[in-house]
Parts: sequence; C-alpha cells; structure tokens
Amino acid sequence: MRETLQDIYATSTSRMQAEAGFRTWCSWMMHSRLEPMKTLARRIRRHWQDILTYFDHRCTNAILEGLNSIIQHIKTRARGFRNMDYFSTMIYLTCGKLDLATVTI
Repeated sequence: MRETLQDIYATSTSRMQAEAGFRTWCSWMMHSRLEPMKTLARRIRRHWQDILTYFDHRCTNAILEGLNSIIQHIKTRARGFRNMDYFSTMIYLTCGKLDLATVTI
C-alpha cells in the first residue's frame, strides 16, 4: 500500500494522472480492514486540492521547514537573547553560512 502511494508520486507526470491514481488508492484503502490506512485515506481526501497542487508546480516548502528548524535550534541553544537584534544577527550568521575566517577588522 505504501509502495503504491510512492509510485503515484514517482510516476505521475500530470495532475490528472495523479488524481486518478489517488482516487484508486483511496478507494482501496477505504475498503481495507486496516484502520490506520483508512485514517490516512480520509486525511488525503481532506487535503485533496493541496496535494494535487504539487503535481502542477512540483515544489514543496521543505526548504522553509529546514530553515525554521535551524532558527528554532538557534533559539533553544541561546536560551533567550537580550534583544531582537542579537537574535536576528545569530540567524544571519548561522543561515548565511558566512566564512568568518576571511573577515578582517
């Protein structure tokens, strides 16, 4: 079941093809006796349009999620900053991947 879902993502070249694959897959899941798979099929149906939008644009928000993870790590590592300027400076230094060895004073 999982591999079939992965195949839909890997082989679908258009939104219509993906939609047909998801319809078949959701029908299969709803007729199975596995409650977790039924729950997943319901969740996919709730977010139907958002999932199919991926096949129109082929982009995700993975980069933003990665940056958010780095910023959250900076925040917990610092255990609070005195002001927002220090916090934003740390974000720029960490996310900007600056080579501080080449900076001269």
